[in-house]
Amino acid sequence: MSPARGLAGMTLLAAGLALGACSHSSSTPDLAPAAPLAPAAPAVMAPAPLPTGPLSAPMITNALAERKFTFAAPGRKGTVTYFRDGTFEYDEAGKGPGSGLWQAAQGKLCEARNPTSFLPKGTPSTCAPITSDGTRLTAGSMQLIPL
Repeated sequence: MSPARGLAGMTLLAAGLALGACSHSSSTPDLAPAAPLAPAAPAVMAPAPLPTGPLSAPMITNALAERKFTFAAPGRKGTVTYFRDGTFEYDEAGKGPGSGLWQAAQGKLCEARNPTSFLPKGTPSTCAPITSDGTRLTAGSMQLIPL
């Protein structure tokens, strides 16, 4: 046996004996049990309030990005989530889910919908003026109310 292997074996034996001594139970605990911690309240940040007044492209982006809204337009309603990468996902009542691309322009929201079973060709990008009263956004005929 090499000296290194012998030393390693002795080290393992000593560690095993030390662990065995630690696992020995006694009738009185060495340490008092820790008091249970109260559950921490989840850290929930309230979304930033919607802007008001004329909306610049950065204001529109900040108002929409990473937020979920209910939407209502003539003949359509559902929910939509806008993501910072310029994509969105929606679920239209009575039709189903879909996705698309969005972009903020000075005072306008531009959207293009990807093809779905109920929208086989998708839609080209269209831009609608967007305004806010501080509680909801209005993009053309569509109302967006934050969830």
